[in-house]
Amino acid sequence: MNSNKWAKDLTGKDREKAKIAAEYIFNTPDPEAWQWLIENGDYLFNYIREKAGKNLIKAANKDNLEKIFSLLKYHSSGWDEYIAEALAKFSSDELNIRLHGLLATGSSEEKAYAAKYFSVVEYHEAADALFEAARQDYKPLKDNVAQALGKLNHRDSYNYFIEKLKSGDDWGKIEAASFLAYFGNKEAAPCILEAMSNSGMAEHIAGEAATLVDIYEFFQDKNEHLQTLALEAFDNILSGISEIWPLSVLQDFKVYECLDKLIELSKNKAESVFAGRYAQLLLKAKSKITLISENSEYTFDEDRVILSELEEIYHLLLSQSNDFWQQQAENLYKELKAEDKKRKLSAIQVIKDFELSDSLPYLLELVSNQDESEGIICEAILALKKFNKISLIDNKDSLISSINDPNLIAIVKNSLSN
Repeated sequence: MNSNKWAKDLTGKDREKAKIAAEYIFNTPDPEAWQWLIENGDYLFNYIREKAGKNLIKAANKDNLEKIFSLLKYHSSGWDEYIAEALAKFSSDELNIRLHGLLATGSSEEKAYAAKYFSVVEYHEAADALFEAARQDYKPLKDNVAQALGKLNHRDSYNYFIEKLKSGDDWGKIEAASFLAYFGNKEAAPCILEAMSNSGMAEHIAGEAATLVDIYEFFQDKNEHLQTLALEAFDNILSGISEIWPLSVLQDFKVYECLDKLIELSKNKAESVFAGRYAQLLLKAKSKITLISENSEYTFDEDRVILSELEEIYHLLLSQSNDFWQQQAENLYKELKAEDKKRKLSAIQVIKDFELSDSLPYLLELVSNQDESEGIICEAILALKKFNKISLIDNKDSLISSINDPNLIAIVKNSLSN
């Protein structure tokens, strides 16, 4: 009989067939059906995989444990939690020792299952082997190990990856941030955010921070620097949605809650030093969420739970009054006076996206400011070019001569000549 039939029965609507299929896959065992599940896992809606996984857990018994072990050579992060839960039903010293041994002698796939098991079953004797596995290259293994070491509150591994956040290598920072997110100690969040702020791959690290904590909780932190980092993280998250991450992160990163908090702050903290930052983030979110919601190319293969979340966010933003959004546009211009270069650049990008022509005096002020950074001046010129207002710039020759970066000189010359 075609093994795909059993896999499809397991993920189908018929409850009795799904139960029988789960028992068959474990009792046989059927590696071809298991491989089909692994290869097609990304195409299954979460609720379907969860239902199938629960049937697999129920199908595990003392008589088929050995057969389940024969499936461990085929790994998938979408299914390993159900294997771990199935094995954990029969946790014993003997089983713990066997899985501990796999951490040393097994394949990367088998080690990943063993680590997932120890993220469910607390076993301090495996700590050293888990820490060793944390420095191997197989990403699913590293993630499961981080969860297992987090369960043990293993301080040596925690401190090791906190230090690694300070690496000059962006990939090293991402690896450390990912480990700490799975480790689950929220005390690491400020360190991850600090690493994000000094990284060329800030969107990825922001996502790890948002996996560990609810970013919006820091929007009103007593520490102003931490507020700044949290708002920067949300800016990076907005940039990464649909570009780096799937739409499912709308839920994972609590985007609705972040925006709801920003709306509240913009209404009740109008005199805050972050009022312009709130405005920039809200306008950026409005632009991005509208684009995604109104173009089916972004949503055609999403499950109904994610689409419902997107609709709620869209409604939250569009339910705000025209006066509210006009106030955000006015507040946005405060960002052009911020000391933080990244905040200015983000504000200029929103000005271009929304074609806010009221910004012209502020843009011209940036261009004429001899103390302003070359990058900011260049972006302000590009914004003026988009508005067809290059003619408003005085002393073009003097402006060109003040730029030192050869790449920026070329951009400025081209913009001013046109």
